[in-house]
Parts: sequence; structure tokens; C-alpha cells
Amino acid sequence: MKMRFWQKTYIFTLVLFLICLNVGILSLTVYTYQKNVEATETAVTAEQYYVAMSFERDYEDMTASGSYNSPALLMQSFGTYYANKGLYLAFEEKGEVIYSNFANEYDIDKNSLLHTDFDGKRHIVISSEICSGKYVMIFAKNVESLDSEFQSLMLTYALTAIGVSLLLAVCLYFILKKLSGPLEKLRKTTEVIEAGNFSVTAEEKGNDEFTLLAKSFNAMLTKINEQMAALENEAERKQMLVDNMAHELRTPLTSIHGYAEYIEKANTTEERRLIAAKYIMSESERLQKISEILLDGAFIRENEIKMADTDLGAVLIDVSEKLQMRAEKAEVEITGDTAPVTVKGNETLLSMLFYNLTENAIKACSSGGKVKISCSEGQVIIEDDGKGMTKEQLLHITEPFYRTDKSRSRAEGGAGLGLALCKQIVRTHGAEMRFESEIGKGTKIFITFTSWQ
Repeated sequence: MKMRFWQKTYIFTLVLFLICLNVGILSLTVYTYQKNVEATETAVTAEQYYVAMSFERDYEDMTASGSYNSPALLMQSFGTYYANKGLYLAFEEKGEVIYSNFANEYDIDKNSLLHTDFDGKRHIVISSEICSGKYVMIFAKNVESLDSEFQSLMLTYALTAIGVSLLLAVCLYFILKKLSGPLEKLRKTTEVIEAGNFSVTAEEKGNDEFTLLAKSFNAMLTKINEQMAALENEAERKQMLVDNMAHELRTPLTSIHGYAEYIEKANTTEERRLIAAKYIMSESERLQKISEILLDGAFIRENEIKMADTDLGAVLIDVSEKLQMRAEKAEVEITGDTAPVTVKGNETLLSMLFYNLTENAIKACSSGGKVKISCSEGQVIIEDDGKGMTKEQLLHITEPFYRTDKSRSRAEGGAGLGLALCKQIVRTHGAEMRFESEIGKGTKIFITFTSWQ
């Protein structure tokens, strides 16, 4: 099992702290011991100096009284006195020991102050010349208590280090555990996202680095969701383009098939056959233009659509003529009241627009119905006296794949894309399309252009 970040941090911090703590405690112990040794040496030096001065004073008094045999007695007196106090004295004259209260022989450097082991114990030994250099006095004091104090200090500091280490280990564990809480929540959030749920967000609580990280993470997640939504919309748009193309290609193909069948089977005049052939050619050209626009993607990119002065009246008359036979077959009358109105637009797209709207109007009418097309002052009105639509249907009429009469649309091969396509064409021309309808009283469609002249 891999260690987590907070666990690695915990172990690293704890080890580093323990090393620093123990090194610090050991250094403090050694420093304290050295200070105690220095203080003891200073005290022993002062004590030795006092003993030496006392001996010199008594020696001078003895010399002044003429007692020449007294130095040995004086040395013995001092040795006995200080031996009872745990001090060792020895006197040398010309390198020979003339008196010593040391238990055993000693071997010391008389020119240095140092710790010496003898009698199985540690001592501080000091030597100095006295009585104008006639004698050398060796002074020693037991300092084994310093070792006991050092051991006591080591034990105290060791127990302190253990206690502090345990306390730190517990506190550091809970502190790092709590501090790593936001990271743990962020990790769980990423797991939820990894499972496919992109609606979750990281908790933004506080004002520390973890909160800033959570905010950045949420901002990134929002951006990803936006990108995914954009990709989905793009996919839907492309699919809609394919569906629109199929829908628009079906209409002229149906007309071509109908006129070709008419030429082949109908018992009619040569003039009517020529008119039908003319419409076949016209629909073929329209089919070619539609294919070029849809395949080039110009339909959904306004800046790539070529606009020119277009006579709406002429476009409407052409659409009426193309749908005349279809209207006759459905026993629907198409009437027109168009005036020359010039707008900036694409003739092919406008023809597609009015063809779809007029064809839908014919479909909405029953036998004996009427469709009226009018154009004046930049506005086109396509009106039928068909079955009409409810308010609910009007709200959704331009949505892709929406069909007011699903059974009829399926029977006629409709996909519910005609009016959605019309809406896009109207928007491309900067125009406005509005519907008025009532059940049983027909429908009115108003297309208003702002670029008319």
C-alpha cells in the first residue's frame, strides 16, 4: 500500500524533529556538564589557593619562631586535617615526597589542572609551588559527584525527550490528518469525476492554499463542463445539419419524381409535358444549390453566406408555381398578392424558406382549402385556412424534430426539421418570423425583413 502525502510528511517531520530534539538535548547536557566541571575546577582552585596560603602563613610564623623541625609536623597537621574533609595533600621537596596522605602512590602532571583517576575514583588535582619555591604542594579533591550529576542530567533529558517526542507524535498526527482533510476530499471528488459524474464540485471552505486549490479545481471543472457542452452542442449541430440536408434534399427529389412520373404516365398535352420537364430542371438546379450550401457548411456560418439584392415577390411567385401541381393534387388553391420588394439576402435560402412554409400550409389544409401568399413593405405573409395549432404547439413549432401531427408527419416522411431550418434561415437574414394560429381557423406566418428597400 502506497503511503499518502500527509503520512510521508508526518514521518519526515517527526524524524527530523526527533533528530533535532535529541541532538539539542545531548548538546545541552554536555554543555551543562562542562559548565559544572568548570565551576567545580574554579572552586577547587580557590580552595587549593586558600590551603596553600594558610600553609605559607603558618610556615612563616614557624620559621620566625626558630622551629626548624616543625615543617614536617606542619605538613602532617594539614594533611590530617584536610583528610577528614575528603581532601588529599602531598608535599615534595626537590622532587622527593616528604609527606602524603594519598592512600597509594600517584603519578600526575604537576603543571596542569586535570581529572585524575586514582583510588578507583575521579579527582581534580592541582599542584603549585609554595614557600618561595622550596616545596611543591599537590592538592586533590574527589569529584565523582560530577559523573553522578551528568548521569542524572542524561536520564532527566532522556525522559523529557521521550515525553516530548510522544506528545509531538500524537499532536502532529492529528494536526496533519486535519490539515490534509481538504486534500482527501479533493481526492474523493476526483474519484467521483473519474466515475463519470461531472456535476460535483470541490468544497471551497476557508482562505488557505487548499481553498485556492479547490477554487482552481472547480474553475477547471467548470471549463471542462463548458467544453464538453460545447462539443455536445457541436455534435448535435452537425447531426442537425445532416438531418436538415436529408430533409431539404427529399423535397426537390420528391418533386422530380412526381413530375417524371407525370410525364411517363399522365395522358396530357405536349405543352404540359414541357412544363413538367421545366420544373424537373428547375428542381434539379435547386437541388444542386441546396447541396452546395449544406455541404459547404454555409448554412450555419452567416459570414460565409453571400447576400445580394433579391426580389421577394419574384421568389414567392416561383415558389407558388413549383408547388402548384402539389396544391392541385391536394385540392388546395394557392393565391398570391405580391409586390416587388427588394431585400439583402440569398435567393436559394429564401426560396428554401418560402417553399417549406408554403408546403406546410398546403399540408395543413384539407380538400378545398386555400393558401394565400402576400408581400409588401418588407413583410411576407403566408396564410392558410387549415386546422391551426394550439398555443402549446406554437411555443415549440420551430424546435428541431418537433411535429404538431406526428402521425401525419410520419406518413409523409417528415422529420420535424422544416420549421427549425426556416428559423435558422430567417435568423441568417436578420429577419423576424412570427406565428398566429387558432384551432380550426388556420395559421398566419409573418416574416419581416429589416433590409428591404
